[in-house]
Amino acid sequence: MKRRSFIKTTTFTSIPLLLKGIPVVASSDLLSQSLEKMAVSALNCDRILVIIQQNGGNDGLNTVFPLDKWSNLVNARSNILMDQKQVLSLSENLLTGLHPAMSEMKKLYDNGKMMIVQGVSYPNPIYSHFKATDIWFAGSGSKTDLDSGWLGRALDLKYPNFPNGYPTTEMPDPLAIQIGSTLPFSLQGPNINMGYSAPDPNTLLNVINGVTDPAPDSDYGHELTFLRLMKDQSNDYIKVIQKAYNTTSTTKVVYPSNNKLADQLKIVAKLINGGLKSPIYIVNHPNSHDTHNAQININDKTQGAQATNLTLLSQAIGAFQQDLEAMGKSESVSGMTFSEFGRRIKSNSSLGTDHGAAAPVIFFGSMLNTSSQVKKSAYPVSGMIGKSPNLPENATVNDQVEMQFDYRQLYTTVMQDWLCMSEAEATQVLGSNFIKLPIFNTTLLSSVDFDNDSITLFPNPSKDSIVYLRFPDIVKDYISITLLSINGQLIKNDVFKLNQKELKLDYTGFVQDSIYIVSIDWNGNRFYKKVVFN
Repeated sequence: MKRRSFIKTTTFTSIPLLLKGIPVVASSDLLSQSLEKMAVSALNCDRILVIIQQNGGNDGLNTVFPLDKWSNLVNARSNILMDQKQVLSLSENLLTGLHPAMSEMKKLYDNGKMMIVQGVSYPNPIYSHFKATDIWFAGSGSKTDLDSGWLGRALDLKYPNFPNGYPTTEMPDPLAIQIGSTLPFSLQGPNINMGYSAPDPNTLLNVINGVTDPAPDSDYGHELTFLRLMKDQSNDYIKVIQKAYNTTSTTKVVYPSNNKLADQLKIVAKLINGGLKSPIYIVNHPNSHDTHNAQININDKTQGAQATNLTLLSQAIGAFQQDLEAMGKSESVSGMTFSEFGRRIKSNSSLGTDHGAAAPVIFFGSMLNTSSQVKKSAYPVSGMIGKSPNLPENATVNDQVEMQFDYRQLYTTVMQDWLCMSEAEATQVLGSNFIKLPIFNTTLLSSVDFDNDSITLFPNPSKDSIVYLRFPDIVKDYISITLLSINGQLIKNDVFKLNQKELKLDYTGFVQDSIYIVSIDWNGNRFYKKVVFN
């Protein structure tokens, strides 16, 4: 893999499109036209994703505790495990608890603004920091190297031909902003990196405030100052970032001090408050989670490196979510954490844990599917998808937390249910079709609550290749209609902008005397109708 390269020659278009795991044979021209239409609709999505990277491999079993497996947990890691009474209990979830350093996140969970997805990994996981991070960034498998990142490919579909012609009237702002680290490979598109990078938050503030770092009082120093100013002023996005950041905020939320993650999220909040349309923000936890030793304090197991890391995370997210709610933006912003892998079930003799496999991923925000029983979940528990990790009674050093969900299921869910992309687009980004998870409250995201029975398709059978879709109410939105053969082959895809109750679909020249499926994708919902043409 060619990391950190800003210009790429390899594209992603050669990867086959799959729908429901079935290979699709379709005209590339038809597909590109469909994606172009969906890219236009995505411009009006107005939703923001904030990603928090926890570098180093966070210990999921010392973050989210399986209370129903406590005796096996004691057997596996008694030297680092706190007393069960010290674990924070969760509302309507007796099976699970949080580290006591996460009091702000417990409050979010209890109020339905945090979700835990258990056991996230991928088949044949890699335990190298470098390689595992690249896999999460690329959206690939353990045996596949890609030259672009999943977010870069997604943004390339939503904003075609970037950077040529950008900024535009429809998208005047950066496509993505990275704060607190070097520009991640996840934002690398097929041809160019799609993000705006601010490795040092203080440098970004210098740009925003029109100041530069001190330079020597000499001819060289004066020239350096001039060059820095010219570089900053030549950036197409500086003015819009400055304007957004300096917009007066009426919120009085106090962010924690001495918390570099909170500093980053405070900048993100100010940019969102200022109306920046950037759909992606990536921030970085300042500390390593690679806790091979001294993960806990031997005299107080609720303290130590893990507690410090989780305190920074919890306080930063708590203040950020409070700020979003105070500015009235909470329904437009969702966040997620990730780390390149988890840790092993059994602790080591150095009061730490070694590189492992699956771990929980945490989402936060006001638009999550965190009802008392998560809808469409195999294990309906409030605020959690999945079940407690399956821990052996006497774990060995080789035992791992097993995978319950492929991390690409989270990615496709984010793309489809949050960033307004179609299933076909998400499939093209990831190279295969992954089953979505019920992370977001699609009922709240929809302006009209339809079910499959409330949408009618007629005439059926159709004798002239023309059918009509009738909705129970006027739809004022973009809607994607896909015609599939009975075995799942893509025949035709169209995207319509509606302000009506009824839609005419003309499939003349596309159908024969047979049974077909009409797939209706709209605002995070998918409906299917069977139709006969004869």
